[in-house]
Amino acid sequence: MRSTSREFARIGIFAQLALAVWLPVGLAAMFFIDGTVHAQDSIFGDKKIVPFVPSPQDVVDKMIELAGVKKGDTVYDLGSGDGRIVIAAAKKGAKAVGFEIDPDLVKESRDNIRKAGVQELAEIRNQDILTVNLSPASVVTMYLLPDVNLKLKPNLLSQLKPGSRVVSHSFDMGDWKPDKTERVNGRTIYLWTIPAQAR
Repeated sequence: MRSTSREFARIGIFAQLALAVWLPVGLAAMFFIDGTVHAQDSIFGDKKIVPFVPSPQDVVDKMIELAGVKKGDTVYDLGSGDGRIVIAAAKKGAKAVGFEIDPDLVKESRDNIRKAGVQELAEIRNQDILTVNLSPASVVTMYLLPDVNLKLKPNLLSQLKPGSRVVSHSFDMGDWKPDKTERVNGRTIYLWTIPAQAR
């Protein structure tokens, strides 16, 4: 009986250690699985900061609508994943450029662009989103994470021309208040317009 008690005690200690190690991992996994964390595969050090989870098509359509994407616009999608936002923008007649760090997603999205028949207006560049020169864009779209949005905010404000639009799926920009928000099936989409004094 004493031996059995010792064994149970050892098991209890191991269980506590396992719980201490795996609980944070499990919670993190839940955070990513519940649909609130998403998009790009960009980075710090190893080039991966945000796991790819695509925006649903109804959200993509609302992002394009909210930004007022039209012919003559240049749309930059930061963390473009499978290219669906780029394709949607190109179908509106805009020049659309996606930036994606994952080579597999770059290939997939380029294939999707060809299948959609919008290769004259759409392209994907294999590039870290934090290094992109945003100045040619009139619209920037993104589905990243709060801390990544905040890292990009200075570039958005300093590089984009006044009147340019920024649209983010799910995550805001801290103290930079959006001009408009929309809800689509429980998801929030934020719109900002670059003010004249931003530059």
